[in-house]
Amino acid sequence: MHLALRRAPVWAQDLLAALGVGAVWFGFVGYMYRGDYWRPHFIEPYWWTGAWLVGVLALRRVAPGWAFWGTAMFYPLFQSGVSSSLFHLAPFLVAGFCATRQGAVPPALTAIGAVLSGWALNLYLQSLLGYGKINSWATPSDVLSTVALALAAVALGWMVRRIAVTGEELRARNEELTALQGVLAQQAVLAERTRIARELHDVVAHHMSAIVVRAQAADRVAPNQPRAPAEAVTWIAEEGKKALTSMRSVVHVLRRETGEALELAPAPALVDVRAAAARLTASGRDVELDLPDDLGDLRPEVSLAVVRIAQEGLTNVLLHSLAPRLSLEVVATPGYVRVAVSDPGPPLPDNPDLHGGNGLLNMRERALSCGGTLSAGPDHNGGWRVQAVLPREAS
Repeated sequence: MHLALRRAPVWAQDLLAALGVGAVWFGFVGYMYRGDYWRPHFIEPYWWTGAWLVGVLALRRVAPGWAFWGTAMFYPLFQSGVSSSLFHLAPFLVAGFCATRQGAVPPALTAIGAVLSGWALNLYLQSLLGYGKINSWATPSDVLSTVALALAAVALGWMVRRIAVTGEELRARNEELTALQGVLAQQAVLAERTRIARELHDVVAHHMSAIVVRAQAADRVAPNQPRAPAEAVTWIAEEGKKALTSMRSVVHVLRRETGEALELAPAPALVDVRAAAARLTASGRDVELDLPDDLGDLRPEVSLAVVRIAQEGLTNVLLHSLAPRLSLEVVATPGYVRVAVSDPGPPLPDNPDLHGGNGLLNMRERALSCGGTLSAGPDHNGGWRVQAVLPREAS
């Protein structure tokens, strides 16, 4: 039953509520009037008050403005037998409250209309009834009570409206925040997946790339160098162990559950860059290194980016260039760190086994995450150059 009423139109809900209040009002007044303890001079005003109250309640949300102005202007005219009972103020007090609560009439205008209507209700107009001159029995106490009740009804309506409007704004904002929280959660998951994929690629890919290149080279020279495959297998086994160790280290760190920010790999160092250069030297490339003694007091994310960009730059030369020599330079200044990998070319012919990597994308993402920049492309000598500039301080 209650659910059915909530689903009913607004006007039907208000009409049912108004009829319920009317039934209580008329039943109580009729019961009291038939008793021996209550004998008012005029019973008609109580009937008019109940009827008007039913009308105001029925229109309280459908037409609160019309209900208020109709009550303010016409209700006193129907109270031909006015008494000093405050019950007769109920219709315009309820009308003033509803008009302000629904925002149908400005509070100041509602207060003025309610006060004037209540004042008129307290004037007993004998001349309009045909009894002679106008006579007013209204005392200062009556006027003060009427004004106070009218202002209180308007103020209460204004306060309830402010609370309702604030609650609606908070509800809408909460819905926006809930939706935003879902979007941010999805973005966080996507960012974390990208970070994990990037770290796994950078930690393992340069090992695997060197293994692929060494295996292909051994296969090409095997007819002329019978010992090349055996030497390649020994080297590949060792390199495979290093790749497996690196991958296990990353997975171990990822599985740790702590409340702190996690480093996805052990603390990077320039020794890892030198190891990557050694793999290129083992494959027959001449690597010219220009590295500082250490990375100093760089931010952890900058230090990690320096090592990973340098490693990825060397690996890309191995995968995509026939250059017999290349250079790697890491320059640390008070304001920034610059990483540059250059090779004179020529580029390696297309090898479908080595396509589809994310090396440049990962390097660019690392540089951007530190507030830096990365450029990659042909240089003026026909070679290829990758350069990243990373600020020491966060912007």
